[in-house]
Amino acid sequence: MNSRDEWEGLLDPDEQIIWQGKPSSRVQLEFESPFAVLFMMVWGGIPLFMVISQPSTLLLGVPTLFLGIALYFFVGQHFWAAYQRSRTFYSLSNTRAFIARAGLSGRKLDGYPITEDTVLHLDEGRKKAVWFGTSYGKQMFSNNTERPLGFERLTAPRDVYQLLRKVQRGDA
Repeated sequence: MNSRDEWEGLLDPDEQIIWQGKPSSRVQLEFESPFAVLFMMVWGGIPLFMVISQPSTLLLGVPTLFLGIALYFFVGQHFWAAYQRSRTFYSLSNTRAFIARAGLSGRKLDGYPITEDTVLHLDEGRKKAVWFGTSYGKQMFSNNTERPLGFERLTAPRDVYQLLRKVQRGDA
């Protein structure tokens, strides 16, 4: 969403875009914790040993399902996350932060107001992100999952953080 025409009707009359960027689309490790890796090693290891010891068990389907889930966890999720990031775009106006995604089911644009009450968090660690909110959703083994919401996998997160602080103060 780079041209002014694409923003026509989406911005308030006094609102203007001050920054645009996108996350790195490089394939990166997405493991959340060492426990998850150990759990998936057991999850995929048991059916793997079943198939190695008796290859005919692969035809049963259950070991194939477990191996497929483990394969996605160890390899597929990293490529899927990189694909999703390659179709994600960030924009910052003088009042709101926008996250645009082009997915399999179409395009989606979410706007988040940046006010003086917005809690900003700079993460210069592995995710290289600026968080400005929380999203709630469901995950495989949990009904309510909180995840930080913001611009992640940035090349210069500190610069974006400074811009967000300007928006928060009303200086942008």
